[in-house]
Amino acid sequence: MKSITRSKLATALFAAGLALAAAVPVSAAPGQGPGMREMTPEMQERMQSRMQARLDKMAERLEIKASQQDAWQAYAKVHKDMFDARPTPPAKDADAATLARHRADMAAKMATKLATLSDATAKLQSALTPEQAKTLADMTRHPMGGRHGGKGGRGEHGPRGQMGGMGGGMGGMR
Repeated sequence: MKSITRSKLATALFAAGLALAAAVPVSAAPGQGPGMREMTPEMQERMQSRMQARLDKMAERLEIKASQQDAWQAYAKVHKDMFDARPTPPAKDADAATLARHRADMAAKMATKLATLSDATAKLQSALTPEQAKTLADMTRHPMGGRHGGKGGRGEHGPRGQMGGMGGGMGGMR
């Protein structure tokens, strides 16, 4: 398939996905959005526990020294604060403009949180040794240990996956 045709197909599929997402009525979505459930206290506790375990593993892998603890603690706090408050969903009978505004507000809040995380990351990075900073960059680049294979590849099928990069949704359309 020619690259222009692929590009047009990818654009059409993306536009169709956006149209479908906009067309799904809020009342048809359980919980707070399509596919989302109400977060129970147990789920929230489990999420916080996993986050703390990830942060502990990062600190261990970085070998944080006593002189770096303040920068590390500030970074960890910002990381935790990113996911503390669950957003309040719009009313089930909200109109399209209200839904669009809600999404824009949520995106703006996330942008602010990411900017704060960026600042905390820069402060942490400046407190680290060059080798620690490289390790932090690697962990930030692959926050969950890479894709599928754990080291940034796609397991036994290589970096383009089992289908040679032709399947798996929008990612294979280049």
